[in-house]
Amino acid sequence: MEPIRDLFPIAVLQDRYGGAYSRGEWLAIACSDKLENGAYRIIRCMEGGPQGDDSDAGIFWSDPPSWIAVGNTPEEAIENLRQRHAA
Repeated sequence: MEPIRDLFPIAVLQDRYGGAYSRGEWLAIACSDKLENGAYRIIRCMEGGPQGDDSDAGIFWSDPPSWIAVGNTPEEAIENLRQRHAA
């Protein structure tokens, strides 16, 4: 099992669509410092995916990558991310 510290730093953001596509109000993103240019890259990757337009968000959430998880609270999103990586 991968310790949660291996996922740090975790960025937690509100879902633009309030869970309409992701089925959760909060997004947890693993290893956010390893994304190109840190926070700037998080915003850019979100634009064409989970935070993009309706079509982009629908496509993204049909098969989301392992580096992101959702929850109805920030804590739940982080726990779901940990569980995804523990499996």
